[in-house]
Amino acid sequence: MTDLSRETAAYNYNPMATWDDDVTVPKFKERKTTQVAALLAQNCGEEIDLYKLVKLIYLIDRKALKRWGRSVTFDRPYNFPFGPTPSATYDMVRHPSKGRYWSSSFAAPQHNVIRLISPDTGVDELSQAEIDLVQEVFREFGHKSFGELRSYVHALPEFRDPGESSEPIGWDTLLRAVGWKGEDLEEIKRELEASAKFESAIG
Repeated sequence: MTDLSRETAAYNYNPMATWDDDVTVPKFKERKTTQVAALLAQNCGEEIDLYKLVKLIYLIDRKALKRWGRSVTFDRPYNFPFGPTPSATYDMVRHPSKGRYWSSSFAAPQHNVIRLISPDTGVDELSQAEIDLVQEVFREFGHKSFGELRSYVHALPEFRDPGESSEPIGWDTLLRAVGWKGEDLEEIKRELEASAKFESAIG
């Protein structure tokens, strides 16, 4: 079994699953994720390796958490054998019909490559700071191969080898890994929970 086949085999993300965590965060943002992915694909000539894409999106969210205390996509990160991965994004990439907005922008993967099919995906869901962050991460990591990205994310403190399975990364764990601590950490957690409650209240 190849490296990529092993990662796919280990993938068992269930969007209805629950996990032990002490931080409630806003829900996954499909439209924002699609627009982030479109920007990354455009930087690669409108085609991008799916495994490279999900690692780049993970690094974008991670840097956003470190810089602002919030994620761009609010995708739930999982540890897979080949590193932390935004799980809902991975699910949509492999099964485009699971994302209505995603499937109107990207074709189903062919030989582990996805192609941008809509030139009008837009960036209306993203702030200028988020657009700048996407481009910053691409400049830093976009030239790396999937193997190089895998080695990089394996060295991150939140990575724990799940063996032949996968497991969620707690938000508290991730916030601590990017440097939040003490009262600053607690304030970030309160802000995330308040945003989640507000989002739930307005539907």
